[in-house]
Amino acid sequence: MPISELELSSLKALGDKLKNVLVEIISGFPNHAQTIYGMSEHLNYNRSNCQRLLKAVHKNSSGIEVLCLLPGISGLTEFVVKIEASASKKTLVHVSKTIKEFEQKIKQLARSHADFKRQLSFVNGEAKENIDQPEATKRKVFFNAASKLLGSSVESLFSGHILTENTHNNEYLQEIAMISKFGIKRKANTAPCVLFYTHPHPVDFTKPETITASSRVETKDFHIGIVDEYSTPGVMEAYVDFSPSNLGLVFNDVPNVDAFDATFLLSNPDELSNPLREKSKCSSTFISIKSPTKKLTMMVFLERKIDMRSTVNIGCYQSSQNIKDKAHRDNDSWTDHLPGFAELKIVNLDAPRHDSNIDESIRDLSDYMFNFTQLDKKDFVCYMMEVDYPIWSSTYRIYFDHC
Repeated sequence: MPISELELSSLKALGDKLKNVLVEIISGFPNHAQTIYGMSEHLNYNRSNCQRLLKAVHKNSSGIEVLCLLPGISGLTEFVVKIEASASKKTLVHVSKTIKEFEQKIKQLARSHADFKRQLSFVNGEAKENIDQPEATKRKVFFNAASKLLGSSVESLFSGHILTENTHNNEYLQEIAMISKFGIKRKANTAPCVLFYTHPHPVDFTKPETITASSRVETKDFHIGIVDEYSTPGVMEAYVDFSPSNLGLVFNDVPNVDAFDATFLLSNPDELSNPLREKSKCSSTFISIKSPTKKLTMMVFLERKIDMRSTVNIGCYQSSQNIKDKAHRDNDSWTDHLPGFAELKIVNLDAPRHDSNIDESIRDLSDYMFNFTQLDKKDFVCYMMEVDYPIWSSTYRIYFDHC
């Protein structure tokens, strides 16, 4: 009998929970014991099971895939025995209880663990074969409904981030962020246009700065400005106030236009710990979809010496305060995960424009950022995510786990 949609939802949650507790355990091992060979030697534990565990917790996999990747119940039970000397009683009780729940699901739904995995692999394979068109269609329908309901929409959204070591205070990373909203359409009496961010607001702030192609970044303090070349005339005059409760800049609509563009540049010097200097487990960039949006492009430029110490991943989440904490790890937010995954690309910034897979307008925006910072793109690795009809009221995140 096929596994029901309700049961699949329950299994996904179980897989996410198992991944969460296993990541917590494994991240507490010494660095040398977080590889297949190292874990096997450290625990005197089967190397094949080590490989399965690490693949399950490190791959950007859904809860269903985690259940397919993990060792069997006997292998997981042996793992708990092997960590008894080093793990806390609370952790042991939690992981044992979750494994027991996994065992009960196998007995309930299948003849054996192998049969259980075959069923899940079939379900997951079917989903993968058909995921693109149905999911995109659903998101488009959601966009149309939400834009009509709210009376607002955005044609395209660019979220660009440069992460580099802060030259003034190497305990932190310097983050330069560009947020560009093109084709903002709004009906009368809709909620105001707000640019949200997470950094504490400067006490002496009166209004955003005006930034042009000749402007250069100031890296000592937090700054935010409106980019003249990529904003409709009148955006600066439309600025109303700063909202302390929402950490955001509030704007009126630009008069006498059907749609307008607004681009912002932020310099954030002290929100992300530097993993080269401090014990920082995670750094992340994110963009929340506050208005129904047709196209999202997100790019993160990570300095190569930091990239060498990091692994990158992506996720889509329900918007929450936890997600907006840039040091929050993905496994700490597993209850906020939304279905579906965008493709993460590593793009070659040195490729000729006619050979590049980056839209020329997006490349121009990234060039503008590097001109503003006077940094060299060759010193960075570029990660890019593109999503058609991103889920309204969600948060998309590119995050880096550091070792």
